[in-house]
Amino acid sequence: MRTRGLVALCVCAATACPALAGVIIQNRTAHFTSDLNNDIILTFDTFDNQGGTLILDDVRIDIRHAGGAVLRADNDDDFKSADVNGRIVRTWSLSGPDALGFGNETVMTPSVHLDVNDGDGGDTNNFDPTPPDGTDFGSVAYGPLALAPIHPNEALYETNGPGTLDMTADVLLMINDLQFVIPPDVWQLEVQDPYLDIDVTLTYFFSVIPVPPALWLGAVGLGVAGWIRRRVR
Repeated sequence: MRTRGLVALCVCAATACPALAGVIIQNRTAHFTSDLNNDIILTFDTFDNQGGTLILDDVRIDIRHAGGAVLRADNDDDFKSADVNGRIVRTWSLSGPDALGFGNETVMTPSVHLDVNDGDGGDTNNFDPTPPDGTDFGSVAYGPLALAPIHPNEALYETNGPGTLDMTADVLLMINDLQFVIPPDVWQLEVQDPYLDIDVTLTYFFSVIPVPPALWLGAVGLGVAGWIRRRVR
């Protein structure tokens, strides 16, 4: 009974050799604080096909971006009041082998009314964001927002052996400002913690070339023979 069962296992192994599937995920993030920052190079590992024993089925690039800043305002005009919005603008691009991403996001706060200058504690030059002539917008931010996935040419991401590839993140525009309906003649803006984050996830979907049935049968047969010898002893 035991021998028959092992032989049946050999036949099954010889007739059914499904390919194994796998996933490799890498993540990198570019962080900017100004549009004067240099481009940031994100380096990823290529897919190593290990001498052709692994098959790269698909490459997927997921891009998410987020931006923000803390904004505060103070009206120093002794005669004009004003209605104002806080605003941030983030424009960027990402490029890699057969891949291009782009983002352009604007966030506006609700409008706030600023009275004429109240003296700011006796010194007009002081920055005082407290009402009625000042306001603290707090964190003006968005995201993370996701772009549609990119599926580039797999051949550009595959090597026979270890390798690397680069993607370039470029910040094109970072604005942190105030938008007035009718601007006063004198006002102040404070900007803290401006940022733009571009998050990139590179995923390889691959399969393992299945072992030919004859090799499965031979390997399992050798295992059975060894087991029988041990039982005889």
